[in-house]
Amino acid sequence: MNEDDASPELKWYAIGKLWPLLVSLGSAMVMLLAFFIPSVQDQWDRYQSREVIQQYEHLGDQFFEEERFDMAEKAYEKAFEMSEEKRLDIEVKRLNAKVNRVSLEPKWGAKPPEDVQDIDFQFLLHLQKDKTDPRQRVFILNSYGIYLSGVGRTADARAALEEALQLDPNDVLAYVNLGNLFDQMKEKAEAEKYYRKALTLQPTNIQAHYNAGLLYAEQKRWPEAVKEFESALQQDPEDADIARELAHARQHSEETPSPQQPPGNK
Repeated sequence: MNEDDASPELKWYAIGKLWPLLVSLGSAMVMLLAFFIPSVQDQWDRYQSREVIQQYEHLGDQFFEEERFDMAEKAYEKAFEMSEEKRLDIEVKRLNAKVNRVSLEPKWGAKPPEDVQDIDFQFLLHLQKDKTDPRQRVFILNSYGIYLSGVGRTADARAALEEALQLDPNDVLAYVNLGNLFDQMKEKAEAEKYYRKALTLQPTNIQAHYNAGLLYAEQKRWPEAVKEFESALQQDPEDADIARELAHARQHSEETPSPQQPPGNK
């Protein structure tokens, strides 16, 4: 007997037998959809969060390259927060930006920001200890030297900056910082030596020209001070501090009488 020959009663009997199974399958499908749809939404939310985190991280990278370390720290902080504090690589970037804020202080030996601590530098230097590329460690050591000079630990500052030069003997910033440090320690001849070394490596370095000019002005070596300030101003004609120091040095240079020539033989 084929299906078409089955009586209505038999068909309803078969449907009655299958109905619980159909209901069970339907319930299972509903439960599956109830589980699957939020999962899709969750995946979409995670994707969007990753995109926003990445944007904040890239923004921090850009600020860091521009040496706007305060803004870089804020961008990294936001990215780390949005990652639910799981992206430790971003937290390391934030800490790196934080400690490098000390290099934004225009006055050498000034007290560092209160939220920057010695342990921050130690942590970053420990991470960089076994890296094959020393450039990042050199960068941190320069900032560490500035920090240590600001808290009065001049011997430790010198050790940090000399380690930077051991890793990279051509690092201009380390020579400038050592010049500043020796100037702070009243060792003027050593300070001048490091400024001159920095300018040998990079003749257009504004910091070296400007700081050498300040050193010569302090020693009343006015013509040499004028020369250094002029070289610095050529690199940044809009810098008001350099222009002011140049005008001051020129004034003194004009007022200083030239040494008299010894009388010639008759």
